[in-house]
Amino acid sequence: MTGTPLDLSLVLPTLGNHDRLGRSLPGLCEALVALEALRGRAGSTEIVVVDDSGDGAATAALPEILANLGGEPRAVSIRTVRTERNLGFGPAVMRGARDARGAHLLVLHDDVLVEAPGMAALLDVLEAEPTVFAAAPSLLRSEGHGSPPARVPVRVVRLEDDWICVRDAREGEAGAAAPTPISGALGREIVDIEVVPSAAMLVRRGEFLDLGGFDRLFGPASLEDVDLSLCARRRGRRLVQVPGAEALHPDLGDGLGDLLDAPVARAVTARNRLLLRWKHLATRTDAADHLVGLWRTALEAGLTGDRETLEGIALAMDRLGEMAESRATLSGAAPMDF
Repeated sequence: MTGTPLDLSLVLPTLGNHDRLGRSLPGLCEALVALEALRGRAGSTEIVVVDDSGDGAATAALPEILANLGGEPRAVSIRTVRTERNLGFGPAVMRGARDARGAHLLVLHDDVLVEAPGMAALLDVLEAEPTVFAAAPSLLRSEGHGSPPARVPVRVVRLEDDWICVRDAREGEAGAAAPTPISGALGREIVDIEVVPSAAMLVRRGEFLDLGGFDRLFGPASLEDVDLSLCARRRGRRLVQVPGAEALHPDLGDGLGDLLDAPVARAVTARNRLLLRWKHLATRTDAADHLVGLWRTALEAGLTGDRETLEGIALAMDRLGEMAESRATLSGAAPMDF
């Protein structure tokens, strides 16, 4: 591996939150500088900040943040890419991924910090394991002032009452397997997981784009990482967590709270759960059973006044055409078992 140059782009979509960028960018710059020394390689690294504010908030804040970096980290290439309007997390990632120059993409929420040893561990795994589509660090969440960060469980995907349910894996459950060493003498361990988190994941840029990346069907946010994970697994690609790599994510969430009022966010989440189910239906029998369950769900929501579920169904119906186009890209893939 020593002869392989670094070739890494960090992609950070942001709404222009000055406090988040002010916390994360200095640490990420330091990590990239340290990464070259840690791996004994020079190479090409960059940070692509995707300004998805719609009003240039991130672009305006960046010069002040960069001016406060000082010292060696300023040698890191930092570019800003602006979306024409607020698109949401997934579409903003795609904008940054297409503009990035690196062969590897480290996608991060704008408040996530991964230090150099964590980046090195992720790169080691992706370079050593050609069957791995995405490698994720262990996510750590702040538990409050003075408390040590807590490890966030990996997520699993299950069908419950014919609805896709994404939840934290329980101890011993499939999707939260024990660590296994990777091939070679790198000293790394990996854990196969079902869902790679959008908050922090390393992918090969070409493969990510070839798979379609984050489907715009799920914009502005919510479940785009679950869809990506299902698509990768349909192709027989592995998703892994690298316990030796850690990422601090203080504000864990799916980003909808930054974009939409709470009732609207819940309706969009319900919409995306349906779109995800429809996109990955495996057989006609599954589809027929699902339609019966959906009718029951709609009836119960109407009788109980569950407006958000009804709005979610209506919003999903409005995207049926887009869903059909997206589903067509899955033709020839093996059925997905939940």
